[in-house]
Amino acid sequence: MRWYIAENKRRIASENFEGHSDRIEMGGEQVACVVTYGVQNGEPYYKRQFAFPNFRTQPNNTCATYYPKTDKSPIVFCTKEAFGRVEFDGVLSVYSRVGDLTVVRRFFPSVEQPVFYEQLELFNGGTNSVSLEWETLTRIDLRLTCEGYVYFECSCNTPCRPIMAGERLTLTFAYTARYANKDIPHENAPLETRRSRVEEILSQCDITTGNDVVDTMFAFAKLRAAEGLCNTVKGLIHNPGGLAYYAAIWCNDQCEYVAPWFAFTGDKKEEEATRNIYGWYYPYFNEAYLPIPSSIICGGMDNFGCAGDRGDAEMYLYGLSRVLLTQGRLPDDNQRRALEWCVEYIRRNLTADGVVYSDSDELENRISSGVNLNTSSLAYGGLGNCAILLKRMGKEEEAESILSLQQTIKNGIENYFGGEVAGYKTYRYHKGCDVIRAWNCLPVYMGITERAKDTLKSIDEKLWTDGSCRSTEGEKILWDRSALYYLATLFRAGEKEKAWARLKEYSEIRLLGEHVPYAVEAYPEGGMRHLSGESGLFCRVLTDGLLNIGFDEKGYTINAQLPEEVTRVTVKNIYLDGKSENIDVK
Repeated sequence: MRWYIAENKRRIASENFEGHSDRIEMGGEQVACVVTYGVQNGEPYYKRQFAFPNFRTQPNNTCATYYPKTDKSPIVFCTKEAFGRVEFDGVLSVYSRVGDLTVVRRFFPSVEQPVFYEQLELFNGGTNSVSLEWETLTRIDLRLTCEGYVYFECSCNTPCRPIMAGERLTLTFAYTARYANKDIPHENAPLETRRSRVEEILSQCDITTGNDVVDTMFAFAKLRAAEGLCNTVKGLIHNPGGLAYYAAIWCNDQCEYVAPWFAFTGDKKEEEATRNIYGWYYPYFNEAYLPIPSSIICGGMDNFGCAGDRGDAEMYLYGLSRVLLTQGRLPDDNQRRALEWCVEYIRRNLTADGVVYSDSDELENRISSGVNLNTSSLAYGGLGNCAILLKRMGKEEEAESILSLQQTIKNGIENYFGGEVAGYKTYRYHKGCDVIRAWNCLPVYMGITERAKDTLKSIDEKLWTDGSCRSTEGEKILWDRSALYYLATLFRAGEKEKAWARLKEYSEIRLLGEHVPYAVEAYPEGGMRHLSGESGLFCRVLTDGLLNIGFDEKGYTINAQLPEEVTRVTVKNIYLDGKSENIDVK
């Protein structure tokens, strides 16, 4: 592995970077930046691509975030910079030397302001002063946006001067976007603020398995999931990121993947974002039962969809019901109406075969789809959650009606999708599909176990490659989201030894390999971007998989699936039924 763990659950490092480069996305509530960093002939180099979600270059265009970039270093050294080490602990730090100068260059976002920082800590260990060059203000770009001209600038409060022998100097360069009539945003102690927020996130739902790689991967996944928070004109939400999707939510990434993770953390900002994620959809629940949009964009001002109904109502139903069960809350009036709408939508879209119709799935017909296993599985899981909520509300008759619908869909899944594929007793992902698909694990994840053994075996033997899952047999296409569902499903199905082995393999490659330290979106599409929602799914491999947290009429249940190697799992500060709990599983 290229990297190693320098501090368990806190920090990774590498000195082995010659001829190598990597990139990492870091985000705050009004900024994100993908920093590309590498070493060539002993010298480090950097590229910076920014995203400012609240500055829109086109109206009602989901990809029209302001994306300035620069490859130019804010400081000019007089001699060659020699690479020493790179570390990541929520802040990307590169250690180097320039003659008698030791240099630590730190990259990190502002927690709340539209500012990204590049801080240089310099120490002159020589006997002579060292001359450097930097500007106190550099305007990099001027752009006309929807609400005015925007300046993109790099500023530093320290005037340029020599560094004396024996002197330590910290230079903080702030990359900012601002409208022409606004002042440059300033904040005190931004590095300390960033580190404080990182520590707050790491303290939430703190899981220790005893395996440093898995535990550190989980710690960083919590950070990346939380970094997706975006403060819009309509409040905090969570967005995918990836230099593509900001100030926007999706029924899969946000409603289905990450919001159910946030329910475990007790974080106030994540709780607000969760309310808004589901709340932004309220105006779209219509009396004609037309599909809800796949995505709500531009700070909640418009919507977007590119493949019709992807099973979005089913994603929403599953996600919101799961959040309420985790929080130990009954739905309020708006949430109740939303859940009822989704249930009725499922009824109206039930085919004669007892499965749920949708135009495509969350991969939006990138791979063949149509009426598919994913949509019906999400409907099955969401209906089961809703039945529990109704029983908690004392509505037994309504709960039984929903359980009857759920059973119809279960029978439909067996009769319509069940079959022999490539010699395995598993599912056809859609009618006519004769290859193994990664999403075939979803019925098993939701508790339909009749074909569990062969389904999981087929995915492992046909699709598991290089520490993750190919999306479909015979293709190189990879989406971590389905691989993470597969890992959680292995645990939930009792395949705990295989689950643990695959989880360790996946974690080592993603945390310590060539592109670190987070779960990725897709390959080759998107170039394995560090989208934020996938990290939320990784966290749920441990909560929903290893710990196997579930729910019934009385509250939450834990049916932990510990492999032989893991003799004890401790959990500190996990939120269940609305309060912080500590869990000790032996």
